[in-house]
Amino acid sequence: MDLKRQQLAAERKKAQLSLAKIKYGIEQCYQKSAQMLPMLADKSIPVDNLVKVSKLEMTEENIVGIHLPVIKELTIDVQKYSLFTEPHWVDQLVVQLKKMLQLKMQLQVEEQRVARLTEALKKVTQRVNLFDKVLIPKAQQDIRKIRIYLSDLERAGVVRAKSTKQKRLRNVHEITS
Repeated sequence: MDLKRQQLAAERKKAQLSLAKIKYGIEQCYQKSAQMLPMLADKSIPVDNLVKVSKLEMTEENIVGIHLPVIKELTIDVQKYSLFTEPHWVDQLVVQLKKMLQLKMQLQVEEQRVARLTEALKKVTQRVNLFDKVLIPKAQQDIRKIRIYLSDLERAGVVRAKSTKQKRLRNVHEITS
């Protein structure tokens, strides 16, 4: 159980690092978009719903008995727009939006992974503590009591055997005398 706890802690650490990397990627994407596309502040150009997730296929991987979500396939569709009526920077915006949407989906999955690993680690740690601090000491105390009881029984048996032997010897001496 302690080994499972250690493996879960290591996996949670990996998932937290991955989560931090994704958050950093999202921040970088925001900054890059703000630098490259300051014209997004102009609300007269409709850029809503340019990209959307058309297919998201999830699967699970089993790590130390914990089922964790994994993105198997992610397809992002781009809404058709006219290259002649829309500004030239919309192409770059679409690229950034696709990247951002992909990062956001990965972020959601990674947050679920961290949450599940944290919960599993909490349960396993509770079990390890239960064994280490309650059940094992109680079992050792019970074993000690049983050993004392068995040694008392053995001692009592030896004493009875000696007293029986002495009685027999007295009886033999009385009969022969």
